[in-house]
Amino acid sequence: MRGTAALLIGLLCAASARAQVDGVSRDIIEQRIEAAADQLGGEVDLTNLFEQLTDHYRNPIDLNHTDAQELSTLLLLTDIQISAILQHVKQYGKLLSLYELQTVDGLTPATINLIRPFITVRENAYQSTASLKEILAEGTNEWTTRSTMNIESRKGFMDRPNIFGKDYTDPDGDALPNFDDPQVVDSLRRNNKVYLGSPFRIYTRYRFRYRQNISFGFVAEKDEGEQFFTGRNQQGFDYYSAHLFLRGIGRLKALALGDYQAQFGQGLTFWSGLAFASKSSFTMNVKRNATGLTPYASVNENLFLRGGAATFALTKKLEVTGFVSRKRIDANLGDSSANIDSLGNNLGSEILVSSFQEDGFHRTNNELDNKDALGENILGGHLRYADRGMSIGATVAHVEYSGSIAPNTSTYRQFVFNGKDNTTAGVDWNMLYRNLTWFGEAATSANGGKAINTGLLVSLDKRVSLSLLYRNYGRDYQAQYSRSFGETIDPWNEKGLYTGIEIRPNRYWTFNAYFDQFSFPWLRYLTDAPSAGYDWLAQLNWKPSKKVELYVRAKHQDKAINTTVDIDGIDPLVRAVQTNYRVNASYKVSDAVSLRTRVETIDFQRGSAPLEHGFLMYQDIVHRPLSSPLELTFRFAIFETESYNARVYAYENDLIGVFSIPAYYGRGIRWYGMARITPLRRVDVWLRYGAFIYQDQTVISSGLQEISGNMRSDLKLQVRWIF
Repeated sequence: MRGTAALLIGLLCAASARAQVDGVSRDIIEQRIEAAADQLGGEVDLTNLFEQLTDHYRNPIDLNHTDAQELSTLLLLTDIQISAILQHVKQYGKLLSLYELQTVDGLTPATINLIRPFITVRENAYQSTASLKEILAEGTNEWTTRSTMNIESRKGFMDRPNIFGKDYTDPDGDALPNFDDPQVVDSLRRNNKVYLGSPFRIYTRYRFRYRQNISFGFVAEKDEGEQFFTGRNQQGFDYYSAHLFLRGIGRLKALALGDYQAQFGQGLTFWSGLAFASKSSFTMNVKRNATGLTPYASVNENLFLRGGAATFALTKKLEVTGFVSRKRIDANLGDSSANIDSLGNNLGSEILVSSFQEDGFHRTNNELDNKDALGENILGGHLRYADRGMSIGATVAHVEYSGSIAPNTSTYRQFVFNGKDNTTAGVDWNMLYRNLTWFGEAATSANGGKAINTGLLVSLDKRVSLSLLYRNYGRDYQAQYSRSFGETIDPWNEKGLYTGIEIRPNRYWTFNAYFDQFSFPWLRYLTDAPSAGYDWLAQLNWKPSKKVELYVRAKHQDKAINTTVDIDGIDPLVRAVQTNYRVNASYKVSDAVSLRTRVETIDFQRGSAPLEHGFLMYQDIVHRPLSSPLELTFRFAIFETESYNARVYAYENDLIGVFSIPAYYGRGIRWYGMARITPLRRVDVWLRYGAFIYQDQTVISSGLQEISGNMRSDLKLQVRWIF
């Protein structure tokens, strides 16, 4: 009843309220992020990506004084379109107005409208220096604080009532411990039976920005279940991050101190942080656009560098980057071993690590034991030569750990990195010539493993573009910081050829499709033999007006996996086949109200096992008026899947800086409502409540995350002050 009442209230509010646009073209940004994160799933921290786009909204890129690297950070243009813009300016001189973009080959009216909020034209470039008074006057300070929590009690919080005072009850009917006895509770905590901290997740951040030139700030976060100024965490927040970043000071193109990211080439040799060029409906988006050095302000506790880095222009065409990082990372500790030198002297025990711990959770004593268990030192550099539409770079990076990595000895992990240090080196290139881009990178690791990828982007016609990408990642290639294009996250043990096409017959229709064929020369997890597979996607977009957009999509994947049949000896391989169909419609009822409707189905079959079906349908109502202190977003969804294999992922609107792509599985309904209020000038408050209500479950999740009941909900509150 509580959920039904809240649903009705949300519908009434969404139908009647008025709200205010954030100032940023949110629809555009969210559309790009949904496509970029389509394969990530879960709750993803895309703060850096979001701020990259919002920075360009507040300080648009000057098309008369830019380069391909800066334009690529928009994630809204293909390399072919970027090349066309730069060549147009070079051939005909500086743009006098954005309307001149209509004469640039490859830029449709839809594309121009897409990038318009993020670009501008100026006669003269901004000065590279500014007085302290100007920096303080034009700079932006931003303070954000948020707290989130799961409403229903989870097994890890059995010794605490939930927000409504309802205690956890054991679904099996077993007797519960006496939580009134401090000795019982202390014993449970020592033995990792309950979480040590509170169920609240707390996040706070401050950041100062002046154009693209100066950024400094800090981030602090405590996850749910982690201690806060108590127990083994007396320092307060579980995670702290801080940075100072300067850009464009004479020949010093970039300077990073504190936490930062470094991304080069196509991600084969060295790439910290997430990468978003992947297989998606944006079929031309297969080329990595490395940003070099950037500040880090996210809460992923592993995918960043901590130390110092700088990029210096040696000449107008040649630049060099050096970076150093020193931090401790989470790791699962194995048994320590004696360290004996060549003379037989015992030098003490050596730390052995079975695997890295990347989720960042420190809720139990075991997880705290793994926190900062391993020291990591990184030293590297990048040399880049750029001239007239071409660039060539060379990257080298050395990673060293304070202990030895000793992964498990499963056959499929035979070529996984082990030891204390590794060095990767590679060469990358990017050549732009008229309507063609050739790019790629070749890399090698200290053990002799090699990897290469190379691709072409070509405009066959004003209405037709083609992308090709070949990759060959050796089974023994080893790189701890590598994020390159592929079927899997890690670029090794894979060969493949990707072909994508985009057709724009007129301003109303766009057709995108790709076909990717891949093989794995060595064994993989749950695949006990070399294997191969393929996948394809086809999507047709129709946009008859600025207010209406409809697309239909089909996606198919076929690859090998071990059979589930109990067979003695090595499991034979069977085909795992998955097909998704989606229909998505967006309609602007008015300048303030938008409707979004999606229907998606999935069929999954493993070998001769029965076909498993999944279904999802949702309706979004988004109310973002141009002038009002209130903005509302609402979704109602129904879903039914026959198994977790048939789950459906769907992007959800969330708090600014938070992006959720949860998995819908089982049978039930999902709804959420989010309100943003602006009670004072430059002060925004967000409140979001969402719930999954299952019809086929009495227990949700497992382990310490287990919930007794059929409902899983969360509450989020965020305050942001810009001054």
